[in-house]
Amino acid sequence: MGTPLVAIVGRPNVGKSTLFNRLIGRRKAIVDDQPGVTRDRNYDTLEWNGQEIGVIDTGGYLPKTHEHIDLAVREQVEIAVDEADLILFVVDAKTGITDIDEDLASILLQSNKKTLLVVNKVDSVEWEYEIGQFYNLGLGEPIPVSAITGKRSGDLLDLIIEHIRAVPARDMDEDYIKLAIIGRENVGKSSFVNTLLSQPRAIVTDIPGTTRDPIDSFLNYKKRKYLLIDTAGLKKRKRIKENVLFYSNVRTYKSMQRADVVLYMVDVNEGLTHHDITVLNEAARQQKGIVLVMNKWDLIAKDHKTIEYYTAEINDRLGNLNYIPQIYVSVLEKQRLYKTLDLATEVYEERKKRIPTSELNEFFLPLVQTTLPPAVRGKEIKINYVTQARANPPLIVFFSNHPDLIMDSYKRFLENKLRERFGFKGVPLRVVFRKKNK
Repeated sequence: MGTPLVAIVGRPNVGKSTLFNRLIGRRKAIVDDQPGVTRDRNYDTLEWNGQEIGVIDTGGYLPKTHEHIDLAVREQVEIAVDEADLILFVVDAKTGITDIDEDLASILLQSNKKTLLVVNKVDSVEWEYEIGQFYNLGLGEPIPVSAITGKRSGDLLDLIIEHIRAVPARDMDEDYIKLAIIGRENVGKSSFVNTLLSQPRAIVTDIPGTTRDPIDSFLNYKKRKYLLIDTAGLKKRKRIKENVLFYSNVRTYKSMQRADVVLYMVDVNEGLTHHDITVLNEAARQQKGIVLVMNKWDLIAKDHKTIEYYTAEINDRLGNLNYIPQIYVSVLEKQRLYKTLDLATEVYEERKKRIPTSELNEFFLPLVQTTLPPAVRGKEIKINYVTQARANPPLIVFFSNHPDLIMDSYKRFLENKLRERFGFKGVPLRVVFRKKNK
């Protein structure tokens, strides 16, 4: 199965976001930050006892108008029931059980979704005597924590892992290249899939958000098997009135987790938005292969320099993500759709690529001797050797006498040289620096 998704739900002011930050803050050092990759503040991944977990915090999605809050919270619980593998239902030890706590507990009980009842703000021994009342919610044994101090957060993570590992694995044929078609509403995602398959598999209209469910479609092309994940980022449901962004992010996150390559579709007339960059950064953080599919190219007036102009504009907007290849298509005119599959396959193979250690060192050792890392505090920095520790996704490890002193600008220099020499088209690289063993 992919990375399991845990949703933190509950009424306002019970400490959901504080708990989210506490859990994420305990992530092991193996999950490295990458320069230039931003994180969405509402979801992230952590690793605990060898298990990676996705965590989404509903607290960041509440409406600003007070009269809509109760509706929004109920919607979030219903969405979490549909989408998450495990729910953390957070209540407040200091205020006790409220009417909305009881309403939310009722929804969870009827759903039979795996739920952990987390009693927050148990900051001292005196509050531990208050947790017994929460048995009345019917969700099992209350788990006392203090998100603000971190008390028992490790115990909570142990329980999360215990319950996550009890979730049945999803069947998935590893022979398939898994492609997630992601993008904002009304950019042509479902039409793209339908045209490839030459049969209607989803509702396709001009109304944003009318794809009702993610549909897994299977396609054979050039003796390769593909799984197309058509994301329902803005699923049109009557009950979802206050949580379109939350729902979209949950579905996008889940679809991305399953994929080998993300086909991120954009309306070329609208260009790349801040939201697009945020989602692309998340795909890069997850080290998915990425292809940028610029749709509705048929609507653009063109001359012999048009493609060069758009490519340069998009690369400038991508910044450190400018290794992502672009392809300009028209779903309506059926232009370059199968070339998009060819490009996705190329990126998929690049993600699996392994460079022999000898080739890496033959290239890099002369380079780092002629272009030395800048000295820091009078200390000379040396790169001793480099190896690829993992493929699919790739992990490149540079060994140095002072790995902690290497500047981000020099790290980017090495990554750029790595791409110039060895490719990795459309593939986010995890490049780490470690201490050379004596």
